[in-house]
Amino acid sequence: ALTMKANSMDTPNWHQAMNGLDSDGYWQAMELELETLLGKDAWVEVDREDYMNVLPSTWAFKCKRFPDGLVQKLKARFCVRGDCQIDGVDVFDTYAPVVSWTTVGLLLILSVVLGLATKQVDYTAAFVHAPIKEDVYVEMPRGFAEHGQVLKLKRSLYGLKQSPRNFFLFLKSKLEAAGFTNQEEIDPCLFLSDKCICLVYVDDTLFYSPKAEFIEEAIAKLKELGMELEVEDSVAGFLGVHIERNEKDQSIKLTQSGPTKRIIEAFNVSHNPIKQTPGSHEPLTKDISGDPPDAVFNYSSVVGMLQYLQGHSRPDITYAVSQVARFVHSPRRSHEIALERIGSYLRGTVEEGLILRPTGRFDMDCYVDADFAGLWPHEDKTDPICVKSRTGFVICISDCPVVWASKLQPDIALSTMESEYTALSTAMKDVIPLRTLFTTLGSSIGIDDNLLTTFHTTVHE
Repeated sequence: ALTMKANSMDTPNWHQAMNGLDSDGYWQAMELELETLLGKDAWVEVDREDYMNVLPSTWAFKCKRFPDGLVQKLKARFCVRGDCQIDGVDVFDTYAPVVSWTTVGLLLILSVVLGLATKQVDYTAAFVHAPIKEDVYVEMPRGFAEHGQVLKLKRSLYGLKQSPRNFFLFLKSKLEAAGFTNQEEIDPCLFLSDKCICLVYVDDTLFYSPKAEFIEEAIAKLKELGMELEVEDSVAGFLGVHIERNEKDQSIKLTQSGPTKRIIEAFNVSHNPIKQTPGSHEPLTKDISGDPPDAVFNYSSVVGMLQYLQGHSRPDITYAVSQVARFVHSPRRSHEIALERIGSYLRGTVEEGLILRPTGRFDMDCYVDADFAGLWPHEDKTDPICVKSRTGFVICISDCPVVWASKLQPDIALSTMESEYTALSTAMKDVIPLRTLFTTLGSSIGIDDNLLTTFHTTVHE
């Protein structure tokens, strides 16, 4: 009852995949996966020895869907149980960066204002491109095993703790060889050349450029350097966000109907859909004396899914999600009811999303406010949290929201003035890096130097 029912059909286990309606498709996907790995010389078969830390292997199946929920293709990944690795033996450094959605959102706006060409690239068996330095031994794949034999890896496989880091460093070296420079201080996943912008998110890459031929040249260089990749038509569908362009008014609509429907299914309740924004009533409290939780859904998992949704395309639920997120470790029935209300709102607004309509005015506006001790009349008056203030802000470029937040302040403000200053300083931690990011990107994609020089920020506090 506590598992994500909505995802079970898309990520079957071995028994479900081999005995379901798509068993033939998944078996073909396994054969294709092994053919690809053998073609990349991913391992060598060796005799099992007692000294080896042989890692279990597993098959990960995935029904990949378009943002609207339709089936795109069936995939099978041969994976390694990285949780069985031993630090200092077959794993060392593991950190790998992830692109900031702020960078993605800003480039979406610039692509509309400047009419940039875009391409999305997906690398074939991405992690397997990267060689591995450690001695890693793995059990042979289920359904294809040979007695007494194990695999000694020569390349990174999915599931290894160091695989994301290995691939990022490998791709970074290839991009630099193709003429790109890593903007590590701004966003470690941002790469710039004199003609293109490149964003890296694990095994997906986005290219932006004033001219399509510049992107084609960059992709051709990567292929010459040995990268096997597939080119998508545009950036639509990146990170599960459907990007719909309206050529009439030059706007972009960001929607996540697929993830939204899966969240609704995860609730496993049939409340009537509503269209009134949740969270507009009194704030949630700890409700210690209230009824215990009794819902069939996993509270923390649903909140995590909602956090992803609100941060990408649904700022209208940001405040409500912030409220329910306070109680992930000790939810009561009242908190579940509030969460179900968000689900009912999403049920009534599945196809809605964030509309970006750039004005072409290259300026930044930050709207920030604070709610001083907003919990005090509602929370336990003996609890210090009840006098915490709330920060809320939205940062716009070209009149389009790029960053937004609603959260309790970490410290207790002693006056309305102090709460406003705290909110202002919190917003500035996003404003200042965003200014640097804009000027860096602008100079790389041909924005006039005069516009960059006169680019200014207005803070409405």
